[in-house]
Amino acid sequence: QAAEAVQGDDGADGAQVIVLSDRLAGPDRLPIPSLLAVGAVHQHLLATKQRTRAALFSEAGDAKEVHDMALMVGFGADGVCPWVAYDAFSRMNEDGLVRAKAGVDSDDADVRYSYRKSLAKGMLKVMSKMGISTLQSYKGAQVFEAVGLDDEVMDRCFTGTASRLGGAGFERLAADIEANHEAAWPGAAAAAS
Repeated sequence: QAAEAVQGDDGADGAQVIVLSDRLAGPDRLPIPSLLAVGAVHQHLLATKQRTRAALFSEAGDAKEVHDMALMVGFGADGVCPWVAYDAFSRMNEDGLVRAKAGVDSDDADVRYSYRKSLAKGMLKVMSKMGISTLQSYKGAQVFEAVGLDDEVMDRCFTGTASRLGGAGFERLAADIEANHEAAWPGAAAAAS
């Protein structure tokens, strides 16, 4: 779908921005892990020689810390919106937990700014440890080694990334997603089918 969107219809310009989102996950809809989605779409657009034609953004409920952001950008995302983390900080702010910890009143914009700033500093630290000085050099560079994923997942989502140890394939990952979904919405899968 991403490749078709970038291609466009009947000579019309295609999409210049692709947003992968898990916001529609719910009782009757399981989310795809954001890193797998970003990696698969990035690799497919590379294979079809369309990657430079569109920016790839992830609206990711499962991204919350520096490592999550570093992986997503390192495997092709141009940007990440950690929407669940933003919602959690808003709730914490409403409940007075931010004031209790920081000792000052903050609005949601201030809290989000501080969170983004800490993520940016963390990303710079990760990049500097690898000897990378610009985000452009880091994006899509795949400078990581995978642990615990089988060849099928690696070939589809993280082509060319080193993985000396095998591990979980798509079936195992799907079982984990289903187990997490069942924990979040008990009985929803059975009711939906």
